[in-house]
Amino acid sequence: MKYIITESINLPSSPPSWILALALAAAFSADISHGASAPLVALQAANLPEGPLASWDNTGSLKGVFKNDGTNPQVKVIDGVKAVDFSGKDHMLADFKASAGIVGNQPWTVIVKTHCRNLGDERTLVSWANRPDNCLELQYGDSTQFGAIGTWSGNVSGWLENLPAKDTWHTFIYSYAGGPDGEFHAWCDGNLRVNRKFSLSIKADRPLVIGACMAGDPAANVGYTHHIDGAIASVQVYDRGFTTLECWNASGFQSAHLIAPLHGAVLDAVTTTLQWEMGSSGVVAYALHVGTTKSQLDLAPKSQVATKDTFPLVVSKLTETQYGPLKLALGTTYYWRVDQLDASGKVTQKGLVAEFKTETGNAVKPVPADSYIMVEGGKHELSWTPGKYATKQNVYIGESAAEVLAKKTPDFAGLAPTVASISLPNKNLAPGKSYFWRVESTNSAPLSASAGEVWSFRNVKKKLKVYISSGQSNSVGCSMVTPMPDKYKGYNKNVIVFVRGECRLGEYGWAYLRDGLGSGFGDRDGKGTFGPELLFGYTMAPQDPAQVMAIVKIAWGATNLGVQWRSPSAGGVTGNLYTNWVKFYQEAMAKLDPAFEPEVAGMLWMQGESDASDKKMTADYAKNLAALIKDVRAEVKQPDMPVVLAQISKTAAWGPDLGDGLRAAQLEVTKSVPHTATFATDDYKLGDPWHYDTAGMISLGERFAKAMRTLEKN
Repeated sequence: MKYIITESINLPSSPPSWILALALAAAFSADISHGASAPLVALQAANLPEGPLASWDNTGSLKGVFKNDGTNPQVKVIDGVKAVDFSGKDHMLADFKASAGIVGNQPWTVIVKTHCRNLGDERTLVSWANRPDNCLELQYGDSTQFGAIGTWSGNVSGWLENLPAKDTWHTFIYSYAGGPDGEFHAWCDGNLRVNRKFSLSIKADRPLVIGACMAGDPAANVGYTHHIDGAIASVQVYDRGFTTLECWNASGFQSAHLIAPLHGAVLDAVTTTLQWEMGSSGVVAYALHVGTTKSQLDLAPKSQVATKDTFPLVVSKLTETQYGPLKLALGTTYYWRVDQLDASGKVTQKGLVAEFKTETGNAVKPVPADSYIMVEGGKHELSWTPGKYATKQNVYIGESAAEVLAKKTPDFAGLAPTVASISLPNKNLAPGKSYFWRVESTNSAPLSASAGEVWSFRNVKKKLKVYISSGQSNSVGCSMVTPMPDKYKGYNKNVIVFVRGECRLGEYGWAYLRDGLGSGFGDRDGKGTFGPELLFGYTMAPQDPAQVMAIVKIAWGATNLGVQWRSPSAGGVTGNLYTNWVKFYQEAMAKLDPAFEPEVAGMLWMQGESDASDKKMTADYAKNLAALIKDVRAEVKQPDMPVVLAQISKTAAWGPDLGDGLRAAQLEVTKSVPHTATFATDDYKLGDPWHYDTAGMISLGERFAKAMRTLEKN
């Protein structure tokens, strides 16, 4: 059996509040035993006097002291718990180094009880090994790439949609099994929220830090970064990885640990076997409660011979740690709980409630994709993947969702379960008009029928203008979506886009233009970034619903024209990025609906920053860019294709001349190469030393559009 979940593991909701409160209270007050080994580091704020904290004694086996290092952490009572409060600029530095057992690729486990006010970007609770390269930062931040663990390598992870809520107490457990491709788990309050495989190589002979990460060589005058804005009540560091049950117990829970199905899972089957493990000692048997509502779980236990596939189901005195297989209904949410019993049958630990769903049995994967387009003069075919339990299918087509849902007579009736496409009976679809359809499935007994989702498509004209957007990181886009006006968020259904190269979402398209198609770099709150394609698309988009335009975006950050983008006409070795650009451009055109009649109407070029700090590349830039334009025009078979160049920003990041030489080269190209234009960007503010902020990126797209329209008119 498989589970359909959005990440490797997805636990979207927390345990019931009363159970969580008890668990946190137990975790704060009890010294939980974690196997044979004692912790290397054990910090507990409960006995510290309130007020400024100069030092914090380590009662773990490494002994030593954490000192405030000239900062000003304070001991306070926060929401009933005494803790060390870090203001966003404080930290505690150990007077000892991390032991050999937790560096390199050795296993370790860290338990932190924390309450944070601000989760912006990266926030480091515990670290050892300084930045850069092979550091270790265990984090509670909203950065999609590094919010859970940062290492200045590819071994990183954020919490993604599983980010724990701020302004409340949490117990975090970070555990690494060690070795090549060792399992890394990040738990919050008994929920496994991150599950990855890493091959770590953590630097040795570095001190531990609480509340931040050391930046730079500790032998020099180093700084600190990624400070937390919040409080820490306790820290424990172990030189071994924890089992899932140990993580469960260390989170403060002694009840049965529910293993499968995962909480929040959507099953792709209509049978399942429930599995759990003992949460504490002295358990003799279990009482299993299953229902389709939470209230059904409070029924009194019955005998073990209860009807297995009838719900609510209550089975007492189970001695196994699994039960099933259970037969389930389609499209149903199930709730379950396992109580632990002693020898007398008394409940010693009431279990937590978990839930899972079954799939609907509907047909899936419509083509055209839901709400997407169909091109006039094309095949006018609808296709889908049939529901896995279907024995017969009916297809309904109409001009509104209500019509399709209300129809009693199918347009295509009694289709075999293997049929996955039909040709539309009406070939004369009105341009700009939307049409609706659904596939109804009669399922094998005893499963009920699946009505099918209502999908739609819009008919559009075959003439299509295609624009190309390429360059380095300001072409990829490192500007945050969040501050952007809401009118630019979501999908623009008059523009379709194809994205290759660097993109936070991976490969994308052909699909509607949307926000969030930028880099993971600069995504400080998990809401995405965007590049100039977004506002260029909004500004240039046709207003007629019968028409769309297209953008092919191919860009990579931190890349140069002198070597990587070098095109054949520049002489020398053709750059790998130019070669890949040709490959991806050809892929884009090959995957475009063949009914379209495309015309490549222009190119946007935002690049040059990486060449600006190299004198040779700056000197050759005008020649190399003219060669690139020549070769791109030849590839797209448009010898006079308009090309708009955005000048790079004026900043010290581009060298002593602030990029003046490179901007001069860009201007030179527009004077010597026909049908080209450029504009300045030095009035834009930067979100970091290299990239435009949100307002700047919005303007960049708009200025590209303005310059392109001027070239098109001429």
